[in-house]
Amino acid sequence: MARRSELKGIVNALNGSFVSRNNDFKGYWSIGQLKSLALDNCLSSMIFPLILSKTTPTYNLQSYIVHRYANMLKNLLTKQKIPGFWVSKAVIKIDFIANAEQAKLYEYTTSGELFQCTCQITDDTGHDYESLIYGRCLPHSVVRELRSTRKFTV
Repeated sequence: MARRSELKGIVNALNGSFVSRNNDFKGYWSIGQLKSLALDNCLSSMIFPLILSKTTPTYNLQSYIVHRYANMLKNLLTKQKIPGFWVSKAVIKIDFIANAEQAKLYEYTTSGELFQCTCQITDDTGHDYESLIYGRCLPHSVVRELRSTRKFTV
């Protein structure tokens, strides 16, 4: 029988996948593309609600992320036999102005500026399950980055 505490594992899985280098859009790392989008629009953070709308998805970066991770959430819930109504809210938030104290912990991991990615699920009883991952990224650059050799559909 499923337990609500299993949502913690789902939150960790979603967040780990989101910051992974395998999270790409049109062959390039999504986090770098989000960084460029945030800079172009003077944004410091972006929030992606993991709820699918009834409209046909457009294939821009934001709608692709929402569609992909909402489906991933749905599949993980099904796999764990967790009823969908247990999840009242699910979001992924990426913040490109992260805590300076945390920057010291990740000083030598990779090049780029610090970002913070938070995935949060609120269950039907109001309990929050949260995963927090820090990393570094540079804005997307076709000149600097190699395109993924995996076959991509978007």
